[in-house]
Formats: sequence, structure tokens, C-alpha cells
Amino acid sequence: MPDRRGLLTALALGLAAPAVALPAGAAVEEWTFLKASAPDPAALLRFLEANWLAMDRLAVAQGLFAHARLHRAEAGDGAAWDVVMVVGYRTPAGYDGVRTAFEAIRAAHRPVQPDGLPLAALGRIVESRRVHLVAGA
Repeated sequence: MPDRRGLLTALALGLAAPAVALPAGAAVEEWTFLKASAPDPAALLRFLEANWLAMDRLAVAQGLFAHARLHRAEAGDGAAWDVVMVVGYRTPAGYDGVRTAFEAIRAAHRPVQPDGLPLAALGRIVESRRVHLVAGA
């Protein structure tokens, strides 16, 4: 698997990403990069886990998503993002292939604000990427 800096450099420069082995069952991943409003992204992480990841767990259980993962950047590495949400889809259509079913999950979800703040106060999406499996080992 390529190192994180090499992958981030490729993404930042708009180059083809190094080969990434996606977990079994995933045809494509969609990565959503977020920047926290505060220097410490802990509150943003709590919000995403209570909301985005809670809905994504239901989607995984229903077979809509292959997996969903929340990652935090290394503190102080100067990245343009602090948190990345990675969702694996079973078909190359990605989210577009499950949009209707996932919107039902979203409609049933009641937003949670662990720190009393909405997402807009905690951070913002800075980039989204669709990553296709090229090769694996």
C-alpha cells in the first residue's frame, strides 16, 4: 500500500493516485475531506461519528455500502484537511448507485450535536474524490 504522504501529494497535484487496494467487496471509494474550524478536530470527529458514520453503519448493514471509515490526519502535518470520511461502494457508480436508498436513511436520521454545534460551526468540506481500484496485492 502506498504511504499516506505519497497518496496525498498525488491528490494535491491532481496526479493519478498510486494503486490502492480497496477492501474486499468495494469497487470504488469516495473520500470526503473536511477541515475543522478549530485547531483540534475532536468536536468535528464527534459530530461525524454521531451523524455521518451512524447513517453509514446502517447503509453497510443494508448492503448499500461495502464499508465506511473515518480517518484523522496526523496533527500538525500542515494538511489542507483534518478529517477524511471514506466510503466504499460495491459498484463503480458509487453514491449515485445507492442515492435513493441512502436518502431514506438520511430522512429517518435525527441529527445529533454532541457539542451543541451544527456541522457548519465545526468544519467544512474542502474536497471530495472518487477513487477506483487499479491494482492490489
